[in-house]
Amino acid sequence: MSQVVADLLLLLITIIWGTTFVIVKEATVSIKPFTFLAVRFFVGSFALLFWLALRRMWRSNRTRGEADGHFDHAAGGVSDAVGGALDCFRTRKVLVNGAVITGVTLFLAYATQTIGLLTVAAGKAAFITGLSVVLVPVGSAVLLRVVPEINAAIGVFLATIGLGVMSLTLPFRVETGDVLIFLCAIGFAAHILLVGIHSKHGDPAIFATIQLMIVAVGSLVAALCLEQPLVVPREAWGAIIYTGIVATAVTVLVQSTVQKYTSATHAALIYSAEPVFAAFFGWLMLGEVLSPREAVGAVLILAGMLVSEIAPWKRQQLGEQTVPGGEG
Repeated sequence: MSQVVADLLLLLITIIWGTTFVIVKEATVSIKPFTFLAVRFFVGSFALLFWLALRRMWRSNRTRGEADGHFDHAAGGVSDAVGGALDCFRTRKVLVNGAVITGVTLFLAYATQTIGLLTVAAGKAAFITGLSVVLVPVGSAVLLRVVPEINAAIGVFLATIGLGVMSLTLPFRVETGDVLIFLCAIGFAAHILLVGIHSKHGDPAIFATIQLMIVAVGSLVAALCLEQPLVVPREAWGAIIYTGIVATAVTVLVQSTVQKYTSATHAALIYSAEPVFAAFFGWLMLGEVLSPREAVGAVLILAGMLVSEIAPWKRQQLGEQTVPGGEG
């Protein structure tokens, strides 16, 4: 898979996330936030478990049909099988460990964001959370020794300015809740980096499922501690099903599958467009209109994304021109 295709799939994820703002905003009027997160992520977990079961049955039937009459009893077959099993066990162990770390990071990001939003205005929280766009390339350079390309660096700069213009109102004061939201930004940045690292070690569906289960359990514990009695009203189930299956199970599975084909910095830049799509769907579904200042911020974010895509697009074009047998 080329980086451009991977980036387009990540953009699709961002569009889906943009639809959830309106839906979650209306749902959380009747359901408490950690309760909503718990049920949402349990629904997402069960959806992926169901997918894994269906995939296992399909693969088992196909393998059974192909295996009839094709057994090889050559010397060394047993030792090869044992070695393969050990390699599979080691790979699964690495995958599970990475998924657990990634899932805990994702839960902490959601938890700090949920608590911080109790005292921080939504626009200000959106900007601070969006600082993960800056934190990801910094983390890549410091921890992974991966320096972003000049196009990506310019894109990060434009997107950060755009987030500020779109989200911030003056005067800007640092308050207690801001610290929690900043920890949330660190958590989401770390999650993007960890997905890029650990999704390469095995089955992305299993990797995604473990993450969702950890967030679900963590949110349930938080809800039991902070939000008793737990109530899930009937009118919230539509939002729960949509966000659980489409905006959680599908998006995390796609993210875990394709992010290995692009850099963490590119992924963070694409995710920075989430408030732009949230504003679009707010206009489409609720009639909310962007102010001129917010529109300028949205244009800067999209400009940052486009600038960052110049280098991958050029590489793909060059690769197509130099394919063996071509004129390049």
